Amino acid sequence: MGAEISKREFTEQDFIAFKKAWLSELEYVKSLFDKGSEIFSDRFRIGYELEACILNSANLPEPINKKILDDINSPLFTNELAKYDLEINGNVFELDGKAPQKLDKNLLSLWQLAQDSAKKFNAKLGLFGVLPSLKLEHFDKELYQSDMHRYTLVSQRMKELRHESVKVLFHGEDEVSLEKNDVMLEALGTSLQIHFQIPFDEAVEYYHAALLASVILLGFGANSPLVLGKRAWHESRIAIFEQSVDTRDKQRRDDGDERRVHFAHGYIDSWIDLFEQNREFKIIFADVKNKPKSKLHHFNLHNGTIWRWIRPILDKDKDGKHTLRLELRVLPSGPSLIDTQTNIWFFIGLIQGLIKSKINLTKIPFEKLKDDFYSVAKMGLESEFNEPKNGKKVSLKEWILNDGLELTKVGLDSFGIDDAGEYLDIIKERTSSGQNGASWQLGHFKKFNSIPKLMEDYMKNFEQNIPVHRWSL
Repeated sequence: MGAEISKREFTEQDFIAFKKAWLSELEYVKSLFDKGSEIFSDRFRIGYELEACILNSANLPEPINKKILDDINSPLFTNELAKYDLEINGNVFELDGKAPQKLDKNLLSLWQLAQDSAKKFNAKLGLFGVLPSLKLEHFDKELYQSDMHRYTLVSQRMKELRHESVKVLFHGEDEVSLEKNDVMLEALGTSLQIHFQIPFDEAVEYYHAALLASVILLGFGANSPLVLGKRAWHESRIAIFEQSVDTRDKQRRDDGDERRVHFAHGYIDSWIDLFEQNREFKIIFADVKNKPKSKLHHFNLHNGTIWRWIRPILDKDKDGKHTLRLELRVLPSGPSLIDTQTNIWFFIGLIQGLIKSKINLTKIPFEKLKDDFYSVAKMGLESEFNEPKNGKKVSLKEWILNDGLELTKVGLDSFGIDDAGEYLDIIKERTSSGQNGASWQLGHFKKFNSIPKLMEDYMKNFEQNIPVHRWSL
């Protein structure tokens, strides 16, 4: 969603031309897959995108992302939907023994750059899945929507496709019920997206491993339990994002058509299955360009407006080799920078460990896996799920401590990462304590019933970069 759209409106002919170009590029992609691994990179690489909230001295949203971005003036920083959010786009690294140190240095330097810029405007940055201090007034698009026309276009297309306002309704301990005529409710959530480049020959296995790992990381990393003062899901971003950009009209919802934001359709035989599924989704941006098929402009633009929680991406590296990568989208931002890094290495290590273990990654019936995903989003670390070896329902915490940690160590070791002890310790201690960002926020809110105090205590811990399992109540 980062790039601007050149047109200000689309005609019926634009949509016809776009679809024709997209289908032509889809056939081109199939021809690439027919050639197989000879034209695809076999390298493992990692990158990340980290969304941050901009706060004033009272820990309320501060809509100054343009000032900060203009001041930094770097392509590694970009807009998000709301003016009180921005995104850090980290560098890409080879997945080898030095990757954690490189990522740590990169993340801390980019974070410091953004934080120093925010201070010039009497502001600061924080990491939240859902910012607890948001209020309904902060979703006025005239005051708070970022200055990019693509966001206005998304709202226009939502109206054209839905024929009604956007509704968000889900239940945790309290009910969350919201309605808007634009996409601004999507600004409730801020996320960490991990990009994981994988070899062509094992792409299907890695996709299936990522689906399973996403269920586990969703509970482990939950940090979005408070939505406008309501106690909602432990990872409320899942429900918010799926509903806030739902382009289906009533008939398509009644027919059971898939949301644009979704877990998955099912297990696959090829990544082509995923790209073929894109036929089912209406085109959002008919931004037709006279570019060669090999540039995949229309293919990638359409794929980029289908927000699977595990998104498949086809790209090229600087050596001209085609690449396949997984965009792992389930994690929230925060609670701290050390927690963020722990979440990254747990996700990558667990996926790799599942591959190395040769576990049958499709043993669990897909509908059970999908049900687990949503029940874990609701309950976080206290959930149960169907474990991969025997398909039995077990405690998520016990599985992480008994199996997940070992699989993660095996996975990281296979990349030559033998100094991940700090991250493995945090995984163990967070799981054992049962305290992630979501449970800390809910515990704090229950004890003090004060969003201002919660924000103050959260930011004190965050600024000291204390891992969340050690945050006091």
